[in-house]
Amino acid sequence: MKVISELLNKELIFFENAESKEEILRKIGRKLLENGLVKEGFIESIVEREEKYPTGIDLSVVGENLPNVAIPHSEPEYSNCKKLVVVKLEKDIKFKNMIDPSKELKVKYLFFILNNEKSTQTNILSHLMSFFTQENKIKGLENLKTKDEVYQYLIS
Repeated sequence: MKVISELLNKELIFFENAESKEEILRKIGRKLLENGLVKEGFIESIVEREEKYPTGIDLSVVGENLPNVAIPHSEPEYSNCKKLVVVKLEKDIKFKNMIDPSKELKVKYLFFILNNEKSTQTNILSHLMSFFTQENKIKGLENLKTKDEVYQYLIS
């Protein structure tokens, strides 16, 4: 997908383990801050935003046994760039459902959106949603073991 290929690079693909939503948000946030991709305040912003406006997406409506995803993002003032950060979790973490925040979902993949231009946020989200609604695309992620494999798969 063109938009994904423009936003993604191998250094922004992570295989991680964490016990909670807050732990993984902070862990990835620190990496992004250390690399100058986000500004001070990003970590707190993304943790708070995830509580107020959950980003977990239930993919059971797309296909049976698909892993759920979340798309954490913050306000544009906390980003220094336009990038997509992909995290494959070793074990699922509970995120609140975007559609029904009273329900929790077990999430396997995180697609962080870093975007310093508010006007392009909707376009990025729509391309991700298009990817998520293709059952074979999401299933294909499951067998990928390296950053290179994930990168090549997502940009093709």
